[in-house]
Amino acid sequence: DLVRSRGLGDVYKRQVLKYGNAITEVDGIRFDSRKEAKYYEDLLWQQRTGAVKSIELQPEFVLQPAYEVAGKKIRPIIYKADFKVTEASGHVYYVDTKGMRTQVYMIKKKMLLYKYPDIDFREV
Repeated sequence: DLVRSRGLGDVYKRQVLKYGNAITEVDGIRFDSRKEAKYYEDLLWQQRTGAVKSIELQPEFVLQPAYEVAGKKIRPIIYKADFKVTEASGHVYYVDTKGMRTQVYMIKKKMLLYKYPDIDFREV
């Protein structure tokens, strides 16, 4: 949403994000929230110390594949985590930095854990 404000005859625009989060940039990468950016910075520090081997941003999981009904294409249901982290030991875990747990998120999380029961999924 855009908010238009008038002050001393000037009109300006600023972006207001739906859940009060602020787009934050780290190393040229835009994150949807300060919380997500801070977690990324923490992961970078862990990577420099050798505890984390690799960090992947926005890994995707297909919860339901695309299909067609009566000639109409139905898009797949995709869940995107914030991070895929591979530790030095080789252990892999996925992280979602949630501020607001929406109904859509809760449903997708249930579908993710059902389809991938052995996943190490963490919310922070």
